[in-house]
Amino acid sequence: MKNAYEQVRVFYDEDAGYEIAVKKEWVEGFLRQKAWQGATDKELKNLWRNIEMFLLYLAYAGINDLDEVTITEYSTGVEWLAENMSDFDKNISNVRQYFDVLIQFYKYLQTKKAIFGSEVIEDAAKIIAGDNKLNLTAATSISNTVSLFDDDVDNVLSKMSPASTEEISEKITGAVERLMVKLGCYFQQENFNDDFDRALYLYTGPFEGAPDDDQDDFWLGFWDYFLFDYHLLKTDVTPLSHFYLNAGERLTSDEREILKNLLNAKFSVFYISKVINQDWVECTNLFTEETFQLPFPEFDYKTLRKLLFFGHIFSQGMVMINYVTSIEVSPKLRKRIKEEILRQHQLLIIGQQINKLDDFFARHAQAVRHSIDVLVRLAKVNVINPEYLERSYPTITETNIPNNDVLVLMDQVAFDYRFSAYDVRQMRKLWHDYCQVAKVIIRKPGTWAATLLYAYAQINNIAHVVAEDLASDLGVSASSIRSNYNKLFSALKVQRFDARYISEEGFMYLIFLP
Repeated sequence: MKNAYEQVRVFYDEDAGYEIAVKKEWVEGFLRQKAWQGATDKELKNLWRNIEMFLLYLAYAGINDLDEVTITEYSTGVEWLAENMSDFDKNISNVRQYFDVLIQFYKYLQTKKAIFGSEVIEDAAKIIAGDNKLNLTAATSISNTVSLFDDDVDNVLSKMSPASTEEISEKITGAVERLMVKLGCYFQQENFNDDFDRALYLYTGPFEGAPDDDQDDFWLGFWDYFLFDYHLLKTDVTPLSHFYLNAGERLTSDEREILKNLLNAKFSVFYISKVINQDWVECTNLFTEETFQLPFPEFDYKTLRKLLFFGHIFSQGMVMINYVTSIEVSPKLRKRIKEEILRQHQLLIIGQQINKLDDFFARHAQAVRHSIDVLVRLAKVNVINPEYLERSYPTITETNIPNNDVLVLMDQVAFDYRFSAYDVRQMRKLWHDYCQVAKVIIRKPGTWAATLLYAYAQINNIAHVVAEDLASDLGVSASSIRSNYNKLFSALKVQRFDARYISEEGFMYLIFLP
């Protein structure tokens, strides 16, 4: 009689003429671990038989990724095994053993980083076999979950009993929580450390530090900013978009639908303009005056009209609120906040032709947060100096092709100086514009590459970029960098916090520095 390892080999080498969701080495590694822990060959065969039956169902269902198996599919799988496997009895004891083996296997795979986690299968085990009798109707109720992300939510909910509606709500909440855990684990990997540190600095501002880990409100607000508004150093996409592109296929179908909803979220500043009833309020966007409805917030009734809210709201089917900050302001201060943010937007309309307010929010949502905070806490008349709006810039006419050798060298060292992909684009624009207004003689491309990095740092108040360091790294003289820097500033009439070339860090400093 074949031992457990031989049975595995036969299954993969001879019996399986279809794509299998689990690699052979994963199964063998799991069985070897159990053998080292003292499992007998009989016990190993039992472990393998449960895994084998599960793999046969996955092959039948056309599922090629363990992270895509939903609670519904686990439930359907039990039904299928009972009908197609003569040695699988559909009783509570047998089904519990089946799930126990699979959960052990999933936890092993999680330690090997082959899957995201075991939360879904653990939930399935509780729902299907957690009580005194099997509950294989889970597939019917849970199948309604995805439809809650369709447009006609009210129609779907009206067809459900109150108990079913509550159950679906709990399942959505569970899926959201699992997704957030996966997002947190993904972005706390070592390769995102630089991004995490930079995002914290942008979020807190130049004069504050991160509080202790037990400050929940701070960290909820930070994660809202990081996931939705921060732009990654190397790609300039938001973490949510990066996660969807690089890990979306490893999520369950429910988690993917929720992630798609999150990607549609927009940063908004709004206030409550009307109480509709005990469950709903009408909100007004501070800038567009568009109205929308949200669930009644947990605030004192008398306080509601005095609050200004800002954060991300998203309404596509099921209304969800990720994290919204509220602050008490007078109608007069609310008007000042609106005027100040529109002034900042006007700055970028002039400097970068960012004409849409949504585009301004997409790039500088954190500047909006900081501006509100400054106006409320410091009672400043203006956040940014009015002089910045009065600047005029030379007209750029396309006449010359910029030297590409300079850009190649600049690209090679930019990330070493902690510049982002967005910064690199801005420096390319700076080089392009200069080449249109001045006759550039290039003896050493490295000199101009260093000049661009140094000039951009000076524009945006970035102190760690020093001419002497650039000179050493690029094999040029610091004096030639400063000489070229003066030529560039003069030809383009560049000043500190120049709206044409301002960075995300620069916009933050613009708000806090005189």
